[in-house]
Amino acid sequence: MRISYFGTPSFAVPILESLYNDDSIKITSVVTQPDKPGNRNKITPPPVKIMAQELGVKIHQPNKIDADFIEELEEESPDAIVVVAYGEIIPEELLDLPTFGCINVHPSLLPKYRGASPIQEAILNGDTETGVSIMKLDEELDHGPIILIKRVEISEDENTEKLSAKLAIIAAEILPMALQDIEDEFLTPIPQEHNKATFCSKITKQDGEIDWKKTGKEILNQVRALNPWPSTYTILKDKRVKISEIEITKEEALEKPGTIKNLDKDNFGFYSKDSLIIPKKLQVEGKSEMTTKEFLNGYKNLLD
Repeated sequence: MRISYFGTPSFAVPILESLYNDDSIKITSVVTQPDKPGNRNKITPPPVKIMAQELGVKIHQPNKIDADFIEELEEESPDAIVVVAYGEIIPEELLDLPTFGCINVHPSLLPKYRGASPIQEAILNGDTETGVSIMKLDEELDHGPIILIKRVEISEDENTEKLSAKLAIIAAEILPMALQDIEDEFLTPIPQEHNKATFCSKITKQDGEIDWKKTGKEILNQVRALNPWPSTYTILKDKRVKISEIEITKEEALEKPGTIKNLDKDNFGFYSKDSLIIPKKLQVEGKSEMTTKEFLNGYKNLLD
């Protein structure tokens, strides 16, 4: 099967590698987002581009999927287009271009969590299960019929980074087999139950601010879901302090949420709705990440 692969972030890298290493699949090209400014505004290529360069695969980085680009892609005669977190809606003109259409890998149990942040949303909501859905794209967002679903348990110690890596590996394992079954007409796509659909929006930096009026469990899920990006933080004396790891301690006599409690010379905590939250890793804006002890040694004045 001749495949044109659309993908951009790290999540899409192991899936691209898996397809490339499958003898029954030929990658005709990789389509990814243009290079963008990264740290210190240095122009940085997307992870999928870096991998495609290592594999020696033809690369496209269109600013827009327009008629000229579609004509160029058509000349490659792909049997299918595989889309994995490409970062842009696939236009209708591309959906029926290849023989087997456009096949999408989405990291949720569709129709649950359609949209841009399904992994973060599952952790934020305290879900114990998620999965990988392989579906055929249609004109609506994550709306097309399901080809295959693989369910996965979410461990309590998993954050977005760990869970994303786990789901990417699973997708890399099942996608080549699914494509073979599609080519052999062994699988029949099943329409989603659209009345059960839920949606998640793109995560923003503002989503990372900790609301101490929430429960300890809710705050823990927020820390798990939103680190390393956009990070979770609180404001201390007009300074943004990132908190990337916490410990929850139950206490009977609770103070007003957000109240700071000094525990000993090396530890302190914030009261939430039902718990005392002890930060384990902190970062004052403009500084490096530090332990609680290091924070108290240099920035205890922020707690006064």
